[in-house]
Amino acid sequence: MEIQETPLVPSSRHNNSYTDRTDPELVSMCLNGDVAAWEALVRRYRRLIYSVPRRFGFNKQDSADVFQSVCLKLIENLHHLKDDTRLGGWLVITSSRTCLNLMASRQREPDTVGLEFDDRLDPERNVEELRLYVEEQQEIRDSVNELPGRCRALIDMLYLDANSPSYQEISEIIGMPLGSIGSNRARCLEKLRKIIRDRGIK
Repeated sequence: MEIQETPLVPSSRHNNSYTDRTDPELVSMCLNGDVAAWEALVRRYRRLIYSVPRRFGFNKQDSADVFQSVCLKLIENLHHLKDDTRLGGWLVITSSRTCLNLMASRQREPDTVGLEFDDRLDPERNVEELRLYVEEQQEIRDSVNELPGRCRALIDMLYLDANSPSYQEISEIIGMPLGSIGSNRARCLEKLRKIIRDRGIK
């Protein structure tokens, strides 16, 4: 499967028609070669992917390498994920395995022999932490996905978008008056809290 002229790091431009799409819809569009859908999908999960190498204590360059590797794996496996509604979990597991593989390769390198890795890089501890983290993040994202379309787009851009768009950008993207973003955010967060309570998430 090939996406033409597809950047692994998405551009800063948003398209509300893509922001409102579900994961399976975006994946299906990616499989049809839609570059904008790919950018929207990577933008949606960029922060989540980057959070994994950070939890392993990786530096900025290694974290970027992990991100690129995971994006490539995502492209290669899109056809397996077209009906998957738990893409976030797959991405975190894939990111954690990529981190562990990178750690193992570093430990095999001659110049690392005899060096002790920081406790944060203990694989057994991190795998368990990441398992809990995956479950927590997936529950939150599933809850966000239950919000009405406009609320989902607003919460996604305010709290999940790695580009941290300004209120002005959000206003232009989703067609919401600048002065009403704050009040809409409060209402959407209350709806999200109710969904989270109803799902029994602590």
